[in-house]
Amino acid sequence: MQIFSQQVAASTGRNLVPPGPRVPATDAIIETEGLRAAAYAAAEHVATLSKLSAIEHWATQPVDDDVEVLVVDRPGWITANSHSLQVMLEPAFDRLSQVSESLMKSLGSDVTAGFSGAQVGAVLAFLSTKILGQFEPYAAQASGGDAKPRLMLVAPNVMMIRDELKLDPEDFRFWVSLHELTHVAQFAQAPWLAQHILDIATDFLLTNILPESENQLTAEQKAAKTKKLESQITGVMSLLEGHANVIMDGVDRKLVPSVRVIRKRFDERSANHNWLAQLLRKLFGLDAKAKQYKQGQAFVAAVIDRVGIERFNVVWDAPENLPSMDELTDADAWVARVFN
Repeated sequence: MQIFSQQVAASTGRNLVPPGPRVPATDAIIETEGLRAAAYAAAEHVATLSKLSAIEHWATQPVDDDVEVLVVDRPGWITANSHSLQVMLEPAFDRLSQVSESLMKSLGSDVTAGFSGAQVGAVLAFLSTKILGQFEPYAAQASGGDAKPRLMLVAPNVMMIRDELKLDPEDFRFWVSLHELTHVAQFAQAPWLAQHILDIATDFLLTNILPESENQLTAEQKAAKTKKLESQITGVMSLLEGHANVIMDGVDRKLVPSVRVIRKRFDERSANHNWLAQLLRKLFGLDAKAKQYKQGQAFVAAVIDRVGIERFNVVWDAPENLPSMDELTDADAWVARVFN
């Protein structure tokens, strides 16, 4: 079923988004090929640093069998995500149609679908200027076939931030690729993870979309359930981002000589947004997410320090091994629960 008009979302986003740095065609080609090469080169080191068994073959083989590596511009990222968002929303709306047909009719009207598409497009336009790369585990479902998962590297954003911070081009491409390929590795090691995230998101949407007459929850119960589901999804995302940061920062300085400079300037940039950027980040909750992801990084580093990375990797074995929000700030509690 059509939840929002993907065509409207994509066209709205493409019309609203600024194109990014304007560079000669030769520079754009160099950046595109440089990012693609960095992704292939980084795969070997993600395998070595993460010690995840599912991707140990990356040390000797290209990543092509596991993921499609795409270098895209902002409009390309917007188009891809308009399709993927439809996939992520479908389970909730399919269940909603079984519970409340009248509500689905109102949500599914042409006017509502078009309006929603415009809203989605506006949000995607904003986000497309912030994303350096994205692993997309729902690409196969979005394409309606047997496509591989997709890794997108957003070339204009990588160029913009690199030039703004005066970073070494090759080092920065490689550093970004390490982070994004770590996400590919996480989902390969935990094949249940994509569905787990989708299930939480679906439950969250249903809890908040269903009318009170159909929800069978009191206001207090709804608030409590919403908070619990928010905690679960934030905990998972904090783990994923924190782990990826640990891997990207763990690279040998002989391989990425400026890794410490990159991290320092990258963090300083995040702390010094102008007033408009600060307002938009608050509206979209990006600052809160950044803080939570830092907690995730601290958690992963602390657990690895205590038990080693091989034992830490049991976190990918089953949903029960994921840290709770409380455990993200108490690594000892997670170690005690999982290993005792």
